[in-house]
Amino acid sequence: MRLIMEPLPDKLILVDDIRDSLRDSIVNLRIKPGEKLNELKLSKKLNVSRSVLREAFRLLEAEGFIFRLRGRGVYVRQVTANDVLELFSIRAALESLAAELAASRLSEKELDNLEKITQKMEQTSQNNDIRGYGRLNFEFHKQIVTGSGNKRLEEMIKNTGQQSLWFFFAALYYKKALKYSMESHREICLALQRRDGKQTAELIKSHINDGAMRILEYFQ
Repeated sequence: MRLIMEPLPDKLILVDDIRDSLRDSIVNLRIKPGEKLNELKLSKKLNVSRSVLREAFRLLEAEGFIFRLRGRGVYVRQVTANDVLELFSIRAALESLAAELAASRLSEKELDNLEKITQKMEQTSQNNDIRGYGRLNFEFHKQIVTGSGNKRLEEMIKNTGQQSLWFFFAALYYKKALKYSMESHREICLALQRRDGKQTAELIKSHINDGAMRILEYFQ
């Protein structure tokens, strides 16, 4: 029997669009850490109802970008050096394990797809397209984690320190070290193609830890 999906309601699409727009402004520091989000001004500026904006706030709060102070309003989360240290050390340990497992479990089709993602990353890095590179980076890491074949590990990585913070840190990292990041991803891809689990694990761990050190420079 053929399953016919109903189209998504416009309101749901609109909420996601508003959430994405606000997230992008936060990640690119157009809205500063610690800044209060004025609901009335934002609803007028974005030309949406306050109920739609509140729903977008709820999604951003769940992602860890903003927080609510009772009776005082909604604020952009302040990111600290400790956030970097905690999140990156955990991800380095978990993703290195995922990479070691993925090296022997990724299918040839999945390896080909990873190669295509890597090639697209090279193109966006040459164009200095940080936003596009960030999206591809997420897909690159996701492919490896999913390729580990370990659902519990995949869930742990997904929930580590809130995925949104990873995007935030990654955006800062690319602005500082886009060329190095691309070289690092290429080495990881080649190690996976060789089915070298130990080497891939070490490269992933080094890649993530080095990213943490570079991002910590922002907090000096």
